[in-house]
Amino acid sequence: MTQQLPLRGLKVLDISQGIAGPNCAMMLALQGAEVVKVEPPRGDWMRTIGVRYGKQSAHSAAYNRGKKSIVLDLKNPVALAATRRLAAEADVFVENFRPGAVNRLGLGYDEVAADNPGLVYVSISGFGQHGPYSDRPCTDTVAQAFSGMMTVNRAMDDSPVKMGAFFIDAFTGLYAFQAVSMALYGRRDSGAGQYLDISLMQSVAAMLTPNIMEQYVQNGPPRLPNVPGGVYQTKDGWMLATLLREQQYRDLCAVLGLPELAQDPRFDDFDKRDANKAALLPLLQAAFLDDTTANWEARLREVDVLCGPVNSILDWLGDPHVQAVNAAPMFSQPDLGAVPLPTIPGVSPASEGDPLHKLPDVGEHTRAVLEDLGLDAADVEALVKEAATVA
Repeated sequence: MTQQLPLRGLKVLDISQGIAGPNCAMMLALQGAEVVKVEPPRGDWMRTIGVRYGKQSAHSAAYNRGKKSIVLDLKNPVALAATRRLAAEADVFVENFRPGAVNRLGLGYDEVAADNPGLVYVSISGFGQHGPYSDRPCTDTVAQAFSGMMTVNRAMDDSPVKMGAFFIDAFTGLYAFQAVSMALYGRRDSGAGQYLDISLMQSVAAMLTPNIMEQYVQNGPPRLPNVPGGVYQTKDGWMLATLLREQQYRDLCAVLGLPELAQDPRFDDFDKRDANKAALLPLLQAAFLDDTTANWEARLREVDVLCGPVNSILDWLGDPHVQAVNAAPMFSQPDLGAVPLPTIPGVSPASEGDPLHKLPDVGEHTRAVLEDLGLDAADVEALVKEAATVA
C-alpha cells in the first residue's frame, strides 16, 4: 500500500502530554502533517509510564512517532514567545492543560486565533472546558469509573472490572483526530478555523451510547447478554466461549458432556441462565478443567460455538495469522531497539528507516525548529542549552 499523506504541508503544534493529545497529533503526523511537539524541561510525563528505557517508554514511543521534538520551558518568557510564534504559523494546535491554564499563558484560542483565524484548535481535558467538574483532574481510570464503563465491563460474578490498558485515553485521541480531520475538511471552502472541546468524559460516553440508551430504558443494568459466555480455566490455561444463539448453548453442553444442563428448566433461555448463573457457571467451569484449551477449542469450533484461547500479548505476536499478515512489523526506535509496531488501520505499515514512524529523541529538533522560526541566534543558543538539561 502506498501512503498518500493527505495532510502533507499542514503544520501542527502539539503542546499536550500523556496519551490522548499526543495520540491525536501522532495520527496527524502519520497522515503527513509536520508536527512539532513541545515538551517541558522535565519531559512529557508519558515517558515515565511503565518501564523507562533511557528517555523513553513504550507509551511515548507509541504516541510520539513521526513528530519533531523541541524542549521549551513555558515559564521562560523567550520560550513562551517562541511557542506563540509557532502557534501563529500552525494549522492545528493541540493542548491538554487544565482548563484555563493556556489562557494564562496567552496561548488560549481567542489569543491565538486573533492572529491565526484559520487555526483548528483542540483542547483535550477530563471533563471538558465548562461545567462544575471542569477543573477536576481526570485519568483514564477515573473516566472508566465515572462513566459507568466498569459496571458494563463486569466479571462473571458481576463485580465491576477496570480495563488494564488506557483505552479511554487512546479513543479520546482518535475522536480528537476525526474531529480535527473534519474541521480541516470544512476549512477548505470557508477558510475558517474552529475550536474543538474534546473530553475523556464525552469520548467514553460516545463509546457507550447503546449501553447508556439501554440502561435508561431499563432503568438499570440489563441482564448479561450471553450467559454462560465468558472466560473459563482449562487444564493448561484459559479460554473464552461466547454464545449468540440458543443452539450454541445446547451444543456447548453437549461438547462438555453435560447434555442434561441443556434440558434443565432453570437454564433453558438466556434470561433464566442469567438469573441462575450462580448455579450454572460452577458446573461448566468444573467440566472445562478436564481438558486443554486447544482440545476444547477444536471441539467447540466443530459445532460453531465462538471460542478461542485467552492469549498473552506475546502469544498474539507469535500467532501464525498475526505473522502472516505482518500485523506488527519490527521497527527500531531510540532507546528501545527493535520493537513490534502494530499497524494502524488505513496507515502504511512501518518499514525500517521510515521517518513517519520514527520516535524523535527528546528535544532533538529544538535548534532546527527555532532557527527556522527566525529567532535571534543568542536566544536560540540559550533555549538549546536549556533543552540539553532534560533528565
